[in-house]
Parts: sequence; structure tokens; C-alpha cells
Amino acid sequence: FAEVWVVAVVWQFQIRTGSDEEFERFYGADGDWTKLSRRSRSFLGSSFLRDIAVDGRYLLVEYWGEMVVYEKHVADFGDELQTLTEQRERFVDRMETIGVFTALDVPDRVGPTWSRRT
Repeated sequence: FAEVWVVAVVWQFQIRTGSDEEFERFYGADGDWTKLSRRSRSFLGSSFLRDIAVDGRYLLVEYWGEMVVYEKHVADFGDELQTLTEQRERFVDRMETIGVFTALDVPDRVGPTWSRRT
């Protein structure tokens, strides 16, 4: 069988006090950021995590089938990504790219993406 390669791009956010609801809506499964990512055939979904010990701290992990297609997504949707990045400034104090990782023990891709709710 063919080996499945999945890359995971990981970011950490510290958001402004009182911005939790708006931030979670923006990056959630039905949020504007995720809707744009879903327009790429290589976007597999995301994990969106809130720290239970540190207020306002979140991790976002996006799963992509190929790094080259992720880079193409960034290039193809550059204007829209820039608009969303500007919108994000309303509620994010600090954002850090943790890194790009190879996801391990990935299930075969069948059906909708991991983060799709509707």
C-alpha cells in the first residue's frame, strides 16, 4: 500500500482578554479561516485547541496532504489570506509559528475533511 504523507502546520496564539468567542468563531470548523482553507483540495482539516491552564492561549494545527500544495494555497489565496490576517489583528496579541511537522499514524483519507461540520 502507498505511504500517506500529511504535514501539520502548527501555530500558537495569545489573544486579547475578552476576545475568546470571536477568535473561536474565526478559527473554528465553520469559521472564515477554515472555510478558506477548505477551498484547497489538499486541506485535510484542523485541530483547534484552547489551553485549560493559561487564559487566552490557543494552538491551531492544520493538516495538509502535501507541503507544495499548502504553499500553492498560500500563493493562490494571498489576497484573501491577507484580509483575514488583518481581521485577526482585532483579537490576537501574539502569534507564533511553532513549525511544520510530519503527521504520524494518519488514517486513510475517506469522506469529508476532519474539521468539516456541515
